[in-house]
Amino acid sequence: LLRALLLNTCGLPSRPLPHQVKRIVGGRSAEPGFFPWQVLLSVEDLSRVPEDRWFGSGALLSKSWILTAAHVLRSQRRDVFLGLHSLRDKQTSAGRSVDQIVLHPNFQPDNYNNDIALLRLSEAAEFNWLVRPVCLPPDRPSSLLPNSLGLVAGWGISNASSTPSPLTSDLLQYVKLPVVPQDECQASYASRSVRYNITDNMFCAGFFQGGRDTCLGDSGGAFVMQAGRRWAVFGLVSWAGPEDCGSQRVYGVYTRVEKYLDWIQSRVQAAPWW
Repeated sequence: LLRALLLNTCGLPSRPLPHQVKRIVGGRSAEPGFFPWQVLLSVEDLSRVPEDRWFGSGALLSKSWILTAAHVLRSQRRDVFLGLHSLRDKQTSAGRSVDQIVLHPNFQPDNYNNDIALLRLSEAAEFNWLVRPVCLPPDRPSSLLPNSLGLVAGWGISNASSTPSPLTSDLLQYVKLPVVPQDECQASYASRSVRYNITDNMFCAGFFQGGRDTCLGDSGGAFVMQAGRRWAVFGLVSWAGPEDCGSQRVYGVYTRVEKYLDWIQSRVQAAPWW
């Protein structure tokens, strides 16, 4: 039922994304309407001195639900901005507060296993050309084949080598990345001095030789791929090694959304309205 309802509107950008996007070394600015499901999460921890503020991303699933990474939600105050293209437009964008937070019950903060969460908006979103939901991936054998390409968007670091501190972008950026074979993903992190655990609930994406990768996607942002003529969320930006963004053989690690379809649908359908 949920998938049938979502298919009426989901995964259709207001402007068609370029078909032949070559590797984007420094990222590329998105046009308004390219990623209408992109959500900015503004998070504040008022218990800290000074107050701790940061932002992450999420993906709009319906008029009331957002999919994001669980590790982003480490504070009580969270504001959501829909249909945003430039961070400078936050005050005029469709802002919402969060009514309910559903962390995956098996989320492990020590290694980011099961790094997935749902947010329910206090007020339903209104769909327009800048605000539309993304599709869930098809319930069939995985499309996350090695070297298949996906897109990640975000307002994250646009110049990781800048000094004295990395720069973020006011404009939404996006990058196209290949899925990394799971054995290469595991081997790249097994070779570190610190133990990293790549579970079956995760996958890697990026280029062996480096370049801009998940620096461009804020935590919780969607890794989307085409499923037919629509775009579906196959991954969520989760974590990466401690090296600089784009270092050689430092792949971004993503939550594998297809592992959680039953959980997502059970939680969303159990709500009074979705």
